[in-house]
Amino acid sequence: MITFSSLPELFQTIIPLVLFCESVLELGLFLYQILRSKKPLRSLPCTVSFVVLITMLFSVTQGDPDEGKDAFLLSAPWIVFVIAIVLAAIHFTVALPIEYRRRKNELSPFSIKEATDKLPMGICFADPDGRIILCNNRMRRLSFMMSGHELQITEDFDAALASPDRAVIVNGDCHILPDKTVWQFHKQNITVDRDDRWQQMTAHNVTELYNGNVRQAEINRELKDVNGKLQMMYERMADDIKEKESLDLKIHIHDTIGRSLLTIRDIIESSEDTDQKLKTLQQAITVLTSDRVTPKDTIDEVIQAAKELDVTVKINGYIPTDSTVEELTVAAAKECVTNCIKHANGSEVYIRITERNDIYNITITNNGTVPNEPIKEGSGLSSLRHSIETAGGEMQTAYMPRFALLITLPAKENYL
Repeated sequence: MITFSSLPELFQTIIPLVLFCESVLELGLFLYQILRSKKPLRSLPCTVSFVVLITMLFSVTQGDPDEGKDAFLLSAPWIVFVIAIVLAAIHFTVALPIEYRRRKNELSPFSIKEATDKLPMGICFADPDGRIILCNNRMRRLSFMMSGHELQITEDFDAALASPDRAVIVNGDCHILPDKTVWQFHKQNITVDRDDRWQQMTAHNVTELYNGNVRQAEINRELKDVNGKLQMMYERMADDIKEKESLDLKIHIHDTIGRSLLTIRDIIESSEDTDQKLKTLQQAITVLTSDRVTPKDTIDEVIQAAKELDVTVKINGYIPTDSTVEELTVAAAKECVTNCIKHANGSEVYIRITERNDIYNITITNNGTVPNEPIKEGSGLSSLRHSIETAGGEMQTAYMPRFALLITLPAKENYL
């Protein structure tokens, strides 16, 4: 069998080099196990492997048969060295992944420090004497921003919160740092081994919550302003409703009294159909003396009432029912019928209605005497103008070549 000393010089050089490399690896694994584990027996295989490898290494490098030095291993078969190298390599290959998995699954000072450094929050712990024993990287960076130095004792934490750097803005319990992030710091006692004097200091990033509260406060201020404007609008709306109701009542009384006076004059001037005219007059008096709210007239009712006063109303066009256009057209027709009898001594009233692009144009004329001068608006026409303009329309009067009331109304009333 070939001994180690009989091998070529190349192999006699390679084998000791491999033995040296494996010895270094086993020594490193041994030191790692000693430092990371509290169980000494766990490092026993590494110890045995290292001792065997280092013994073989010193034997083949220090022995010299020619000089009479230890030549036991030099005379050993070369396969012994190969077996030792292979076994050591297998041990290291198996032991290293086991130690790696054990390091991942076991708690140790290194794993705890690594875990705290990965936290998004800042955290540090102090012993009962106030000395900082653990501080993660986040808290370390925050302490530099707050005070310009790293925390050493708990008094440093208290001083940093009480008197932070001038670049730090304090708003209540929130600290706005120069990088525009917002943090909340807390300090509390914890119990360790039945001793409650240990302290835990934390820092939480509340930037999104703080900015959300700021935006919500701005929205609340805007809503408050809008509510104030709405309240003012509601108050004005109540006044407008009261004014409209009062105006409607005035128009109703004006039209009823005017129709009554015209009926009385007609009774005096003509004795024809007196009973029907007296009935009409009685109905008007009943309306004025009643406290019931009367429904709004329709254009057909205006035509019938005018017919009783010997006035014919002729309509050319379409009036949308149950709308502001119908309501104002009826009011204008009633006023023009009254004025036709009272001022123009006419017997016919003409109403022409056209619609284009949701705009209604209403023209009311009569066959009575042509006015000699511009129309002076009395209480009836003034009240009518106010109602039309309130609905977003326009009203004009013309006297040449004959009297005409020109009204423009939108299809939908503008409430604002």
